[in-house]
Amino acid sequence: MTSRTRAHHTVCPFCNEEVYLEELVGGKCPLCGSPLEDMDDECLEIGDDLDRSDLSWLICHYFLFKRLDDLGANPFQVMEVIEKYEEKRGTGNEGEKLSFEIEVPYTLRERVIPKRCADCSRLFFKGGKKIFRWDAEKPIDSVIYRCPTCSQ
Repeated sequence: MTSRTRAHHTVCPFCNEEVYLEELVGGKCPLCGSPLEDMDDECLEIGDDLDRSDLSWLICHYFLFKRLDDLGANPFQVMEVIEKYEEKRGTGNEGEKLSFEIEVPYTLRERVIPKRCADCSRLFFKGGKKIFRWDAEKPIDSVIYRCPTCSQ
């Protein structure tokens, strides 16, 4: 027998009964039929007005987020990058270049091996930064390294 203590639930303001969110019928209480508008978890409801353009937008952002998350980037930085990308895309400036750089942490292997600085071509072992670079005009993303002197 499974416990429902961790399931999302709320209290119906009309009949004062505990109602689990998966039991709602069209956003209404299954016991009294009153609408539950002041729910805390409104994000759990899925809108019916998704069309194909929204689907491509979601897929694009999902893969961008997944790629940066796999590299170890901070989720807040990733969301800022996505917001900047949407702002640039929304302005409609065709001449504006869509690109970004985001700092990601070193992997265990990268901490040990020597790295070459992308700016001054110097070899370094400690310090510096690992930077993920993406450009909308190029199909390939790249990871570059900057030595401690160039990264300041």
